[in-house]
Amino acid sequence: MQRVFRFACVALLLLQCIEVSAQRVSRKQCIALVEQLQQRVADLEKQLEGRVVVAKPVDPNWEKWQDVRYNYGFNAAEQPIFNTVEGVLESTTMLSVRGGKGRWNNSTDKPYTTFVDGGHLFEGWNGTETCRLTMLIGKQAPDIACIQVYSPKGLYKPKRHFGWVKIGSDDAKEGIDFGRRWALSFVPFTLGGFDKAPTTTYYHNSQLESDAVPVGTLYYDTKAGKIGCYTAEGWKYIKFE
Repeated sequence: MQRVFRFACVALLLLQCIEVSAQRVSRKQCIALVEQLQQRVADLEKQLEGRVVVAKPVDPNWEKWQDVRYNYGFNAAEQPIFNTVEGVLESTTMLSVRGGKGRWNNSTDKPYTTFVDGGHLFEGWNGTETCRLTMLIGKQAPDIACIQVYSPKGLYKPKRHFGWVKIGSDDAKEGIDFGRRWALSFVPFTLGGFDKAPTTTYYHNSQLESDAVPVGTLYYDTKAGKIGCYTAEGWKYIKFE
């Protein structure tokens, strides 16, 4: 990147000198101009030292905004067009997404979105580009993140479609499959063991509207050697026959 930058700067210097020669200015003027350009190059190199800034402009007429895979959830009048890298991105530290500028990014003066604080952090499409793996944060609440497989209406099926996310293994009938309304475990599922019943979830959950233990919670009581279930009437042990 630095070599490309320096080459561009040298080319700029040459073009400027050719322009100066064409205007038949004095040698002193030409030297002064070269010195000015060299200083500009030095200033730019100092600004770019240690980092590379890549940006694209806002262009509501960008042709790919007509494609639902790109425009779904974006306001083309505010969102810069996509940067495309023909190859693999690799980092020796990490990739960081900041600012909530993905799909449906929100602020108080933009009521067109359901997101309250965030947006999409990652999208990965299948080979036919009909379904995408999405990682997002801030839709329901600032501290709730989601992972899902999604396809907009008409792209994969007549209606919008949610798929399955496998965790633990990518082989069939292994790991745990999480869907929109169902979870299926192909492996033994272990309950947490406690010597007394939980009294709180510790962190507030905006969907539960509290940090109270929700009805249906299960745990293994290490003292009683039984599975406890929290019901509307309080904690009860599950009876085995």
